[in-house]
Amino acid sequence: MHLIQAIQRNAQVSPDTTALQFGERSRSWREIAERVAKLAGALRSHGVKPGDRVAMLGLNSDRYYEYYYAIPWAGAVLVPLNIRWSLQELLYSLDDSGAAVLFIDDAFGEMGQTLMSRSNRIRLAIYTGEREAPTGTLAYEQLVADAEPIAAHDGNCESMAGIFYTGGTTGFPKGVMLSHRNIWTSSMSGLVETELARNGTCTLHAAPMFHLACAMPMWMSTLAGARQVIVPGFDADHVLAEMQRCAVTDTVLVPTMIALLLASDALGDTDLGSLRAIIYGASPMPEGTLRAAMEKLPGVNFRQAYGQTELAPLCSILGPEYHVLDGPWPASCAPPDDPLTARQSKSAMPTAGRYRLVKLGKSRSRAPIP
Repeated sequence: MHLIQAIQRNAQVSPDTTALQFGERSRSWREIAERVAKLAGALRSHGVKPGDRVAMLGLNSDRYYEYYYAIPWAGAVLVPLNIRWSLQELLYSLDDSGAAVLFIDDAFGEMGQTLMSRSNRIRLAIYTGEREAPTGTLAYEQLVADAEPIAAHDGNCESMAGIFYTGGTTGFPKGVMLSHRNIWTSSMSGLVETELARNGTCTLHAAPMFHLACAMPMWMSTLAGARQVIVPGFDADHVLAEMQRCAVTDTVLVPTMIALLLASDALGDTDLGSLRAIIYGASPMPEGTLRAAMEKLPGVNFRQAYGQTELAPLCSILGPEYHVLDGPWPASCAPPDDPLTARQSKSAMPTAGRYRLVKLGKSRSRAPIP
């Protein structure tokens, strides 16, 4: 139960199968494993030891994906940083986690320079962008090219895989320490409740990769040996274009992203025949948005996922059987002899847990789903 085992297995079983697509770059599982081993070797040669914390501040990319596996390959600990944080929050999290290494990209080059100059701990910065490496940083591709691969760290499944920061209502972010077993168990549970383990799966990652809402389907897809497509950030037209170009079958989106896809003028001209499932969560789903999505994308299965960082992160999933617009499900689920005769349910849309809202006169109650 170690994150890197999925990469190793995929490289053994399907070495030449396409693993990752980012823009025009495409990597096979063999290439991913080789690059991850070399990046881990580069980190080791620069003094990174098992247990060291390694932070990342950047937009989504194939290099971010390699970071997610090279760090545990070296036995170190992941610290993905929230790209929406202020300078003070970033500095706090770097010092709180004890990160000694920082990966930065083009979008955060200037911020990275400031963090390097003001953090008491950062001793090595690695630039993952496409331009010339800023002063004081090492170029990612050159680092990988020059490095010698190392054998994967023989870690314990209970060892820490990463520190994932979650915001509270007050104060600074809180670092949640998750083990390899935590993540592996949650990922395997998610595979049971989704379609990612099917043959021919291609998952698109549009949510920010620092967030477990993206990391979890990434880990799940890797365990399944699925092809994965990464976009730098969410842009409705670009996401639709990539869905068509790469024949995407599955994706995870927040409700706002779904609303933007539905509002895009490109939707009607996009061939989404390959798309079979959308998982959504992270915020409440407006009923109107979900109904519109189900009507405009009738061949797509919708799943609502709920989780929290402390749970690594998956807590529950409501499958397609809970997403219906007609038939027996939208009607009241109160038993026939219930003295409080429930009339028509307000919605067939899923709510938290195995319950659905039903109308009881002017009031509402949660009736258990039989």
